[in-house]
Amino acid sequence: MFTLVGLFFLLLLSMMLYMLYRNEFTASKNNRHHAKIEEYWTGRDKRKHSRFKKTLDVVYSVANKPHLSSNGHTIDISEGGMKLVLDEKLPKGAIVDFKVSIPRSSQDAEVEGEVVWCEEASYDEASGKRQFCYGIRFLAVKEPSGKHLSDYIRSISVQP
Repeated sequence: MFTLVGLFFLLLLSMMLYMLYRNEFTASKNNRHHAKIEEYWTGRDKRKHSRFKKTLDVVYSVANKPHLSSNGHTIDISEGGMKLVLDEKLPKGAIVDFKVSIPRSSQDAEVEGEVVWCEEASYDEASGKRQFCYGIRFLAVKEPSGKHLSDYIRSISVQP
């Protein structure tokens, strides 16, 4: 008889602990998302450089395949990096060489960059091509084209 009563209380205690655990887990999960949103709205921008929405043509080649090059275009650009759209999927951390067309300049900016993030942008059913958006951090800018790129970015920062 005592064994049956003991098992009943053990089962009851287990159910109560499970309910408490589930309740705590749900509460912490809800608070976690709220904290991230709160941090986003009250936190300051962590970027070192301001970004400017400009579409520029880009020719790129992956560092380990320099003989293959393709085209893409930027969505925005800064002195420290750019967001661009390409037809090829590149892995995070890939080192890529870029030639960025600078408006009103006869010389393209030659830049080496690292893929920081990637996400699928769109899929064109007519051509069957997928496009990907990339966040690129500049690692090195070849001179004197780097000065032209820097001057161009500074010129768009003062435009109204």
